[in-house]
Amino acid sequence: MNAIVNAIESNLQVPHLPEETESLINASVAENTRKAYRRALHALERWLSGRSLSDELLATYITTLHKDGKSPATIGQLVAAVKWQLKHQSTQQMNLPITLATLAGIRRDGKERGRGQVDGLIWQQVERICIIAETEGTLAGLRDAAMIRLMSDCLLRIGEVIAVNVADFKEKTLLVRVSKTDQEGSGESLYVCDMTRRVIAEYLHIAGITDGPLFRHIRRGDHIQPTRLHPHSVRRIIQKRSRAAGVDGFISGHSLRVGSAVSLAQAGATVVDMQVAGRWKSSQMPAHYAKAELAERGAIARFKDGKSR
Repeated sequence: MNAIVNAIESNLQVPHLPEETESLINASVAENTRKAYRRALHALERWLSGRSLSDELLATYITTLHKDGKSPATIGQLVAAVKWQLKHQSTQQMNLPITLATLAGIRRDGKERGRGQVDGLIWQQVERICIIAETEGTLAGLRDAAMIRLMSDCLLRIGEVIAVNVADFKEKTLLVRVSKTDQEGSGESLYVCDMTRRVIAEYLHIAGITDGPLFRHIRRGDHIQPTRLHPHSVRRIIQKRSRAAGVDGFISGHSLRVGSAVSLAQAGATVVDMQVAGRWKSSQMPAHYAKAELAERGAIARFKDGKSR
């Protein structure tokens, strides 16, 4: 990421940091997050049209985004981008009380906006999707099944699955070297199910892959390429394979994480179990994803309805 966009630069004193230091600062957030921040900041810069950034102007800008129908998540990302820039690439600090108060109102007023929660792909659906892909008799089908199985087992994000290398596997575990919740890169070992390991082994054998990226582009005619899959390709594969198996709904790359959280709840896992499996920083998200399943195991279900049986 560049040192700072011109819109902020005009209002604040920018430190001149060594290139190595700036690279380390940039590495403190995931690459996809940096890209999203950069897009948001450039849009803000265009809107400012040379004006100096201030708390009042930023609040006005996010109000404009809200009136244009943008979701609270999109607007919140822009505010997070500005705060990150101010924290890491400025010698001055700008308080944003007006902006933060406006953002709180936007979140309340616009809570129904956006595309909504994705539909989860539970384990039974994943099994059906993968069997269909595996039995079509192509290398691409085997790759797609291996990838979908691994994402379901390990609750992987798209950025994590495309970063997997052959050397990241050790016996029954996958080492996730860097993730959204582990940006220091200390790494986390995740369990991989027997069937997933078998499908991956078959895919590697047929593709002739011995090292480097695991999930790669495949040209027509099952010609394996050396390059990693692109995030957009992963999303398309998941959506395509889901449709082929007759799975409807809002399916995205996040559907496998959501579905595994739901499946864990159905199997009797606690919210803490789900949080650990998905490497969420708090229990809020897995509890939200599996709220229906958790309600069926709640106090009323256990003590009132259960007593009457």
